[in-house]
Amino acid sequence: FSDVVKKGCEDRMTATQVKAAVKSAVKDDDRRRAVMVFGLEESANEVVQEKVKDVLKVSCSTARLLVKDCHRVGAVRTGYARPVKATFHSNETAALALKCGKNLRGTCFSGVYISPDRTREEREERKGLVSQLREKIWNDPGQYHYISNGAVCSRERGPTPSPPTPASTSMPPSSASIPPSSPRTSLNPATA
Repeated sequence: FSDVVKKGCEDRMTATQVKAAVKSAVKDDDRRRAVMVFGLEESANEVVQEKVKDVLKVSCSTARLLVKDCHRVGAVRTGYARPVKATFHSNETAALALKCGKNLRGTCFSGVYISPDRTREEREERKGLVSQLREKIWNDPGQYHYISNGAVCSRERGPTPSPPTPASTSMPPSSASIPPSSPRTSLNPATA
């Protein structure tokens, strides 16, 4: 929007161009206040907003996120759960919901994912990046690969922890596990 206004100062803009710039800015603001929730089971006569509130309670247990609006997106297909678009009152709340989305791992909502609401162009760009990421992971599994700022990045993996030894994972030794040839010593000096 600011680019269009700057350009408008240099050249005369038509009313249609101004309307298009304002409309684009409003759509961008609306997208920043919304997230997409994938993998949420779909059922007949469901209350989508309650399901999303339950997901947010689990992911952001310390924060109370107020959802302004929720609805399923796309055509109904059997065996497929449509994504849910959840809109918040502010973009800060949506950013917090995105940040807390990682907390769903290992919970009853481990198959549910929260992502930003993207335009068609952004989705296509992201799809290409994920494809590149998968290819890098396949070709170079020794590196840690990730997407950052619209690019696929790689770095060395940190040191991997050594596997636990049987002694460290088992119960403390009992008298049956002490070999008969080793002398028994007491740790208590009073009995030694």
